[in-house]
This record gives sequence, C-alpha cells and structure tokens, in this order.
Amino acid sequence: MKKIKLLVCSVLILMGLNIILAVGGICKYLKEYGYGTEYLFETLAVYYGLSDGFTVFENPENNVSYFIGNHNYIYEEIFEEQGYYEADRMGLLGLYNKTNVMTDEKDFSVMSHDEWCHWFRLYSISDGYKIEDFK
Repeated sequence: MKKIKLLVCSVLILMGLNIILAVGGICKYLKEYGYGTEYLFETLAVYYGLSDGFTVFENPENNVSYFIGNHNYIYEEIFEEQGYYEADRMGLLGLYNKTNVMTDEKDFSVMSHDEWCHWFRLYSISDGYKIEDFK
C-alpha cells in the first residue's frame, strides 16, 4: 500500500511540474509575440491537444486572421474533413481549394510563421477564413 501511495504521489508531482513548466514557457512566448496572458488557458489546451487552435487577431483590411495552433502540421487533416485539399505548398505557405488537384487557384492559404516555439506556433489564414470555421 505504501508503494502505491508513493507511486501516485510521484506521478502527481511530475504532472504538476509539467504543467508549471508549460505555463511558464507559454507565458514567456506569448509575451514575446505581443499577446497577453489572457490567451494562456486556450494555448495550454492547444499544447495538450485539447484544441486545434484559436484566433488571436483579425486584420479586416487584408482579410487575414491569425491563430495560435499546434506546431505540428495537423491542419491538412482538419481542412480535408471540411472538403479543402492542399493545392500547392511553397515552404511555409500552403494553398487550399475544394478540388483535390494541383492548381494555381485557391480558396485560401495558410502561412506558418517563423515564430516557432516548443509550446505553439503562430499561423495566418487568408481570404476571411478563421480556424474556427473548420471545427
């Protein structure tokens, strides 16, 4: 019984340390990128895989929205579920359309920004789309 208690306590301590480390890292990078800690819990959800991402800024003049998402490229799967396929990729820029054919025409594009950290990544979507449109 004593060993089980020790094991449970050890696991809980490790989980707590992981969360403290994640909160500290996320807060640091959110501030570096110009966002406040009001996005902390949403970003934690992204990091732990509970959320696909969330919009942090919309620029109506350029018809672009910016979102915080996972730093792995999981968005192709999300877009395909909604019927959008990658038409072309130019480095960090992916072009998407409704047909599954390589073409110059696009419905929207997704840009992965160079501001990368272990906890999250900043993306932008063009043509008035937001990441919430694909959930």
